[in-house]
Amino acid sequence: GLNRVIFHPYTFKQLNEIVQARLGPDLSSLFNKDALDLICRKVSSISGDVRRVLQICSQTLDMAQLDKLSNKVTLEHVQKTFERLYTSTRTIFIRNLNPTQRKVLEAIQDELSYGKGREITTINAIYDRLDKKEYSFTDVRRICAQLSACGLLLLDRSSNSIARQSVRLSMPIHLLIFALKNNN
Repeated sequence: GLNRVIFHPYTFKQLNEIVQARLGPDLSSLFNKDALDLICRKVSSISGDVRRVLQICSQTLDMAQLDKLSNKVTLEHVQKTFERLYTSTRTIFIRNLNPTQRKVLEAIQDELSYGKGREITTINAIYDRLDKKEYSFTDVRRICAQLSACGLLLLDRSSNSIARQSVRLSMPIHLLIFALKNNN
């Protein structure tokens, strides 16, 4: 059978230690301590993914090297990197969805985040996470179709059962978490 290795999110402290070790003394000296801490704190609050921390460090370092006024990565560089990363069209679009569509996306996020590392869920599983008094199965199916038409979800229409129709995000889950979390 299939064996999956499940990676649990790293904490701020763990991310900080891993990044310092990966960067080594030469590259670590290019980062202001507060700047590196901010990157690790933000990522640990969203996804805890060490790959994401390293990617953001790399992009921030690139941005800082273009800045002739500073010889270190500063908090300002980190803020600019996060602004650039998280003000994408897709993130803005998610922030502007109606409350019903957001609730369905939140249910999908919950299902995928707490579903032991799965990347795929079903319409039925999404429906099970929502308030049955507020949403009918037909509502959930319709909203998933709308979100698919907008490019936020991928629906597998090959299933014989609509309830077991598979649903996956068309983006990394950490972007969805960020967009949903920072709209409140």
